[in-house]
Amino acid sequence: MAENQKNADFGHKVIFLNPDFVGHGDVFKALRESEYEIYFIENYRDAKSVLREYKDSICIAYADDGVTKRKLINFIYSCSQDGTLKSTIFYFLTSELHIKEKKALEAAAPCYERMIQLNPRTPFLIQEIVNNLEDKNAKGRRQYVRVSCAEDKEATALAEMGGRIYKFKMQDISIVGSACSVEEKFAQFFEKGTVIPSVTFSLAGKQIPVGKVAVYAIFPAAGMAKLVLLFSEPLKDENKLFVHKYIAEKFDSDVQTIIKTHPRDTEDYSKAFAVGEEQNQ
Repeated sequence: MAENQKNADFGHKVIFLNPDFVGHGDVFKALRESEYEIYFIENYRDAKSVLREYKDSICIAYADDGVTKRKLINFIYSCSQDGTLKSTIFYFLTSELHIKEKKALEAAAPCYERMIQLNPRTPFLIQEIVNNLEDKNAKGRRQYVRVSCAEDKEATALAEMGGRIYKFKMQDISIVGSACSVEEKFAQFFEKGTVIPSVTFSLAGKQIPVGKVAVYAIFPAAGMAKLVLLFSEPLKDENKLFVHKYIAEKFDSDVQTIIKTHPRDTEDYSKAFAVGEEQNQ
């Protein structure tokens, strides 16, 4: 199972469970800038519903107090025994694990991989997390995270070419390009390889001028023409941050939708470990 996940072409979602650890802001900023697809779950009672929807995810669970550690260790073990969750890869982020805690987590293999040491020196923590994500090929073949904006009615683009302005509907966005749709009658003007001199995106109330854009591909889609556009120049830093923020907010919205539409987990995770300590302890 783990080896198949490591070799996955399309990578893995990276989910932080109980994500309020020291240095988390810098960690998440670095991971976004490095184009990892990251999500957050605040309450472990919501985690199984999300993990069932996001199969083959990498889940990094944080706890540094004994009560929460016990619950999360039992949670991870429970996931390892559930056929609908066994494809999840778990890491435990903490300062230390006692012998009985290590044994309890070892029993959750192959879902459970290893402990990630909570290092107060944030750059070292970032590097250790990235090393583990690289080991599991978290990005897959994708180099940039993109998100759908097909349902966002305000996500549009204006393309200026040949003295005319064309309006596109954005279908997705990343920091290096966007898929857009245009009326099929205009497809003849946007053949593959065409360079559009000036494009401005309208996204979440902000105008993002991206300058020249190249048509990487074009194909028919539901009576429209779908254009795959690549930016000729890197986005300005402020626009890159804005696009990353837009993507993060969309991911959070998707997680919250799953949480709101599924019942909460009611399993008792405060009980004795299945392995590693006496049941009556």
